[in-house]
Amino acid sequence: MKFAKVTSVLVALLMVTSSFAGCGSKATESVESTNSAVTSTVATESASVDTAKKITIGITLQDMSNEFITMLDESMKIQFKKYPNVEYIINDAEAKPDKQVSQMDNFISQKVNAIICNPADANALIPAIENAIKAGIPVITLSSDISKNVGQFWSGSENESAGEIEAEFIAKKLNGKGNVAIIRGPIGHFAEIGRFAGYKKVFDKYPDIKVVFDQTANWQREQAMSIMENWLQTGKQIDAVLAQNDGMALGALKAVQDAGKKDKIIVAGVDAIKDALDSVKAGELDATTFQDAIGQANGAVDMAVKAGNGETIVANIIPFELVTKENAETYYARIELPK
Repeated sequence: MKFAKVTSVLVALLMVTSSFAGCGSKATESVESTNSAVTSTVATESASVDTAKKITIGITLQDMSNEFITMLDESMKIQFKKYPNVEYIINDAEAKPDKQVSQMDNFISQKVNAIICNPADANALIPAIENAIKAGIPVITLSSDISKNVGQFWSGSENESAGEIEAEFIAKKLNGKGNVAIIRGPIGHFAEIGRFAGYKKVFDKYPDIKVVFDQTANWQREQAMSIMENWLQTGKQIDAVLAQNDGMALGALKAVQDAGKKDKIIVAGVDAIKDALDSVKAGELDATTFQDAIGQANGAVDMAVKAGNGETIVANIIPFELVTKENAETYYARIELPK
């Protein structure tokens, strides 16, 4: 396979097991943030939880305009109800790594007991996460991670696997031959790097599959639709589109449908958000790859609470799964949040 002007970056993350001592600072009863934070004190729901020690957890999410990130946010808020002794602060980085670094710095200054970070950039957040850990604050990276092990613990899914699953589906649908277009997430993002590495690993086995277009749409549906419209206008043959998330896949699909070419172009995505499941079930989007937002979010909350209490934690790795029209119906229950 030919990757024109494309380089592949493989990210290898070594997950280690260790224990954290207490952060050396007792959390105050209310915590304020200058970064559009949402501070919440969770109501008591379980008498089995020890409420003697109050802890505070700082959370920074890369971009809450993204549907998958919204699922992580909502899942965590529900999971926190199990912990009446926990206060949490949620910040939206608005897809700006520098803003997320500032939020991390604020958490360190506030001496929170643990941090959940959903990094917007695999490299830009390394120093901030390292600084938190040096300050004695455990850091759990949620869904996305950084490209260096500095002592953080990850709750997520292996993105190279997602790329492999998606690319293998496309390769089989094309019978090993055809022109494909790739729509990436933000360049340098943890998921973008991993998923592209998965594409390359698969397509290297298929010399008759060629990448004819490759561009980022920054996880955005509208950008992907515009990019796809431009590609279609070139007249160059496109047999399949691999989008690195469902929002972009649905944007590309809309452009393909508007051009009257859905019967000629295969489109696949990643995440299995509800819109994507609806589209796959309807026979429009050809496939998506399920990423367990609820499992990742719940795992991160549990890990952060344990770490904030000085307990030992380990990484939480959840496999990706291929979703097609044949099995789409079974995934609705797995993306439904508890009432």
